[in-house]
Amino acid sequence: MAFKDDLSTYAEEMGNKYDILPSFMMAVAILETGNGTSQLCTKAKNLFSIKGTYNGAFIQLPTAEYYNGMRTTVEANFRKYPNYGASFQDFCELMENGVSWDHDKYKVVIGKTDIDEVCRAFSKTGYMTDPNYYTKLLGVVREYSLTDYDKAPANKPPLTSPQKGLSITDYLKSRGIDSSFANRNKLATLMGMKNYEGTADQNTNMLATLTKNQGKTYLSIIDYMKEHGLKTNLPLLADFLDVPNYQGTAKQNVTMLKKLGAQ
Repeated sequence: MAFKDDLSTYAEEMGNKYDILPSFMMAVAILETGNGTSQLCTKAKNLFSIKGTYNGAFIQLPTAEYYNGMRTTVEANFRKYPNYGASFQDFCELMENGVSWDHDKYKVVIGKTDIDEVCRAFSKTGYMTDPNYYTKLLGVVREYSLTDYDKAPANKPPLTSPQKGLSITDYLKSRGIDSSFANRNKLATLMGMKNYEGTADQNTNMLATLTKNQGKTYLSIIDYMKEHGLKTNLPLLADFLDVPNYQGTAKQNVTMLKKLGAQ
């Protein structure tokens, strides 16, 4: 099976979920991994050269960076994933949430249908320092006819995602809770999570916190917060759950428990 076939189902599923062209994601993965042959791909399942750690796991490898047009090789820590699905989702979360200093940094690739426009816009974000990145990326799209995957049938059965088919944004939306980055940041504060950037591992921790003890009925919002490891900051929780004019009444607390699926 060709490497692009290994990527296609993930790209189509995540593309539909995040409104990102599958051809674009596949092109980035093929270019970054040397068509699946790089150590970063074979040893760490890292398709998009994302640096840092994933649930504490990383691999250190040399990488080429360009400074003032000059190619330099440096050592860097890259995220190590359990599978391609986790790598795809982490990349999509990065495109959607950006970085701590610019949450809109990569949103130029979301909701677009012209692959040339997407590749050109992405090459200007600084994601990669290669001055010829746009040309190389578009070349991969054409060489492997990747735009064919942008027309994939909508009824194709989904894969089991790294979070068992559910993301924190999906979960919040299903409960009628604002899933925006700004609102998730309130939840991060309640969890004591520092420097929330919307990474896949941070969002996985959020999802695990909110889905803990599902089906259990709570009579006290304080008990719920303590059992879920949340700071007992009731006004902030009310703000996160969009309970207006919070005064700590029994009715408001029951409303919060219901929104959390705990009553």
